[in-house]
Amino acid sequence: MDAYRRDVVAEEVHVHAPPAGSGRLRIALLFPSSYAVGMANLAVQTLYGLLNSRGDVRCERVFYPGIPERGRQREGVLRSVDEGTALGAFDVIAITSSFELDWLNVPAALKEGGVPVLSADRPPQAPLVIAGGPAVTANPQPLAPMADALFIGEAEPVINPLLDLLLEHDRSSGAGREAILEGLTEIPGFYVPAFVEQSLPIQRIALRDLDEVPTTTEILSPHSEFPSTFLIETGRGCPRTCRFCLARQIYHPLRMRSAESILRSAGEGLEHTNRIGLVGAAVAEHPKIEQIATQIVEMGGRVSTSSLRTEGVSEELLAALAAGGQRTITLAPETAVEELAETLGKQISYEAIRDTVALAAKHSLTDVRLYFILGIPGETDAAAVAIADFVEALEREVPAIHITVSAGALVPKPHTELQRSAVPGPDEVARRMKILRKQLRSRTRAEVRLASARWGAVQTVLGRGGRELAPVLTAAAGGGPGDFERALLQEQLSLESYLEEQSGPMPWEVVADCLLQDAGQ
Repeated sequence: MDAYRRDVVAEEVHVHAPPAGSGRLRIALLFPSSYAVGMANLAVQTLYGLLNSRGDVRCERVFYPGIPERGRQREGVLRSVDEGTALGAFDVIAITSSFELDWLNVPAALKEGGVPVLSADRPPQAPLVIAGGPAVTANPQPLAPMADALFIGEAEPVINPLLDLLLEHDRSSGAGREAILEGLTEIPGFYVPAFVEQSLPIQRIALRDLDEVPTTTEILSPHSEFPSTFLIETGRGCPRTCRFCLARQIYHPLRMRSAESILRSAGEGLEHTNRIGLVGAAVAEHPKIEQIATQIVEMGGRVSTSSLRTEGVSEELLAALAAGGQRTITLAPETAVEELAETLGKQISYEAIRDTVALAAKHSLTDVRLYFILGIPGETDAAAVAIADFVEALEREVPAIHITVSAGALVPKPHTELQRSAVPGPDEVARRMKILRKQLRSRTRAEVRLASARWGAVQTVLGRGGRELAPVLTAAAGGGPGDFERALLQEQLSLESYLEEQSGPMPWEVVADCLLQDAGQ
């Protein structure tokens, strides 16, 4: 491990005692994005804690790019940040990914770790590769040729059965590997592409009681995207019915962690830091959110939250956030055009946003972040102008605030009502982003942050694609959208075909409808 990485790891603070002993089963927890992003990811944090809670397992973290990328390039081999173990030396590589674009790093990470990219090319002694996470739950097929198995849903209920199976068999022999894969088909939630006789579709697995396995930070780091912040998941799922959002679909049914459990975790975190972050798709909808935030502040914490819905924002909550040192409120109107709001199924009026922002400003939360979407079906260039009108009016009516506008392209997600909808090409979306930037800069004081329209199109392709994309991912690994588009052409695939309205069977139909079923476990 190079000196810089040693220094970064030395600054980490383990909330619980770091794992002791080597363990009979060595697992690499691979997060195909940067260390900063990965350390702010509660899936990484929770899985690391659960896997290392058993004495017969040793889990180490691997990020791609590493810490930092230049250090990784000097070594030439992808290694864990914990002990500097080469990726190929592990028994199992467990990949968790939240976003489809991270998949571009998977083949690059495997290759740099000395692991054959395709499952079919791996010898028996190679690490077993298992992939999961929200992006895989939505559509596992683009990664299917690379993974020996893919997990659909929330991992907590199956961790111990999985580890028992892995420890039961000799993983270095062909017979042992085959027995493990066959055994995985019998554990709920696992999709094993090599077993064509496996019963499909795969039922999504969900944890019934969030108090059973508190999802919190295991390791604090000043180099995380949320520096030295103890993150606590308040709930899973969402009570809203937005037609474009994946969270409600893959985290159904709505479950809230109890206030008592959240506050116990907060107390644990406050032993190591004064920063507490409450995260979830519906933080403000927690029935006791005001009590939770207030008590954390009374315990000496500085509390922050993820994006809020105006319906759940109360003066008591804002007062608690302000008392805890927060100065920013994040809201997501998505669009400023009523008809487009109906298309998205998220109708939040300008008046509701204005009143929430004014109330926030009253409590000194004057930094306002607004998230918008462009490329909505039925949209015209007027949608970009309408956003500028919206922001201009907000600045005029609540002059104390400073607004940051973020906008990205609509990415239709599997299992949502817009999963088959046509979306504009990247050039059209980029033109609207250019209009938006020009309008905001000439008419408002707002800071503007626009996501790449081309990357948005790539994400749509990955979300809608099947196994045919595996060679595209391999060819474009670590590159930009242009590399991805060229790789598509090499495979005689067109980007446009994935952006137009979809019909017929879809790749993600190997996953049971995420909303109609109840929690599996």
